[in-house]
Amino acid sequence: MTTPLSLFRRVISPLAALLALAGPTLSAKPAGFEIVLNRTASAVVVIPDQPKATVKYAAAELVYHVEKATGAKLPIVAESAVKTTDTTRIYLGETRAARAANLIPSQLPDETFALRTLANTLFIVGKDAADEPLVTEPPFGTFNNSAGTLFGVYEWLERDLGVRWVWPGELGTFVPKRSLIAVSEFDEVVKPRFFQRNVRPGSYPNPSPALGFTPKAKEDYYREQSVFLRRNRMGRSKKMFYGHAYVDWWDKYGKQNPEWFQLVGGKRGPTKEGARFGMCVSNPGLHQKIVDLWLAQGKGTPESLPEFINVVENDFIGACECAECKKWDGPEPADSMKYYAPNISLYGQGFMSDRYAHFALEVQKLASKHRADVSIVSYIYFNYFQAPTSGVKLNSNIVLGFCPAAGWYPRSADEDQWYKDQWKGWQDTGATIFARTNYFLDGYTMPFVFARHFAQDFQYQVAHGMAGTDFDSLTGQWATQGPSLYLLMRLHTRPTADVDELLNEYYSAFGPAAKAVKAYFDYWENYTMSNRALIMDTFYDRVAIRYRSWAKVTHKVFPVDCFAPGEALLASALHAAGGDADATARVKFLQTGLAHAKLCVETAALLTTADPATTPQGGKAKLEELLRFRRAHEREWFSNLSNAAWIEDISWKLTSDAKQEPEYYP
Repeated sequence: MTTPLSLFRRVISPLAALLALAGPTLSAKPAGFEIVLNRTASAVVVIPDQPKATVKYAAAELVYHVEKATGAKLPIVAESAVKTTDTTRIYLGETRAARAANLIPSQLPDETFALRTLANTLFIVGKDAADEPLVTEPPFGTFNNSAGTLFGVYEWLERDLGVRWVWPGELGTFVPKRSLIAVSEFDEVVKPRFFQRNVRPGSYPNPSPALGFTPKAKEDYYREQSVFLRRNRMGRSKKMFYGHAYVDWWDKYGKQNPEWFQLVGGKRGPTKEGARFGMCVSNPGLHQKIVDLWLAQGKGTPESLPEFINVVENDFIGACECAECKKWDGPEPADSMKYYAPNISLYGQGFMSDRYAHFALEVQKLASKHRADVSIVSYIYFNYFQAPTSGVKLNSNIVLGFCPAAGWYPRSADEDQWYKDQWKGWQDTGATIFARTNYFLDGYTMPFVFARHFAQDFQYQVAHGMAGTDFDSLTGQWATQGPSLYLLMRLHTRPTADVDELLNEYYSAFGPAAKAVKAYFDYWENYTMSNRALIMDTFYDRVAIRYRSWAKVTHKVFPVDCFAPGEALLASALHAAGGDADATARVKFLQTGLAHAKLCVETAALLTTADPATTPQGGKAKLEELLRFRRAHEREWFSNLSNAAWIEDISWKLTSDAKQEPEYYP
């Protein structure tokens, strides 16, 4: 049977190499024609008479970056207003000229674009949705609208201008200065490698408003970050909606159908009022209810039914003890708990991967009677994360988000291989897998750098069938974790590129200080990678959680004396920047981030000790110093301060309603 996802793979396979190679070294053919020389524009940007919002935005982005590179501003004109004297043109979107050249957006897959040069004309034509290009879909902040023409503009800016987006905002937009821009010769069609490319935007509440962004700064920060994410081609071509699917089911159905819910200790449903709960995934009535709710979304024809069904378990460990669920379980591997911390809540909870695999398969079989190509979305998570052991076979219409409950960086070599083995084991079932990891929630405001380790992971998964991504989430520590975050973005468009080549792109934004900045981040990456035991032991001893209570332990993991070498390396980088204004500003950006991290460490040391002389009241002066620093620098976007405040509130109990540790945690 031809499925949507298997067809998708065949369509993009020949295109993947094109996108993987896209980069500043790659204008493969000689320059075709010039559009700017010595601050004088010789071309116009032509858009349709009634352009879609994405095309208008794409035109503005093209003009902005060209002007930043050359000082020349290209005019934007409607197609009907083009003059005969406008002999050099850049056509964007669905113009009459593009159709005459047989470049027809409706014939392209979503998010796909064509680059073509003819005489003194560049066509950038893509499949574009009607709505605004920065609109996102809740709850995960996913860009859900095709922006092919915009992606084509970014591709061209990277290739012919060498543009790089290293962090949000103008300072993070690296555009090499030049007196000449010449358009290379193009004739190709490019589609993103992955059907979904998502890095969740990390929109955090401000539990302690004084420590987070001020309201307008927060709004502006997330706008800049959205622009940055789009420039890095975040989006998706498959409208796949998912998330914990049954959070309100006990209230809705618990009285009438308790058999749909987990059986624990002889009781169905939550173990106490308001507690989390899971499902009895072997129950045929549960399967039928899921399909019935899906059928209710259609309009009487298979084509009107949603392409995907969300069966993601609640954010809860698999727990059902009923005989039917146990029949689906495979034998538990001997090393099932080898790489988990001794206090993790997964201990003693059983091995349930096979039952959840069977669950997804049963729902798909039932739903496929109504729409043959329907796909099921689920997570590989908690005690159903490890690869199945019963030999269960799935298919490409079972779409699984690979979500390790632990595995934080840095890992030991054997631990790293174990996680790769789990990915490969799930791939061998025949399922479609996308990366749905939490690793970028780690690190708080610290210079916690795991760039190469992450890249190795990502590229292994790409080589073993990764179909998409959904990373949770951006904590926005751009000034302290820059190399890791740059690779997170860049690997989505160049997934097989040499990692050092990509890192050199990042460092090149620092101009004459590039070598010194590399030495600075190498210091922090080596520090992070060399202190695995310290990190693991500290979090275990302090009962802290990597994604939410870092500020309880930050002064233990990054003691104040480790900052001096970093400060010295940045001082050298600032000296190396010399008279280069952009390089100087970017090095100072890093210095702001490091000074902020050190302040956070000093504050944590005062607010988390048992010494009565350094209670929260005793640390008030340092806390106020931290606040003054944030107010002075918040609009530099060096840090997502709302994320920092959220972690601090949990760690330091700054408000009366500070959240306690969760019932289950990795």
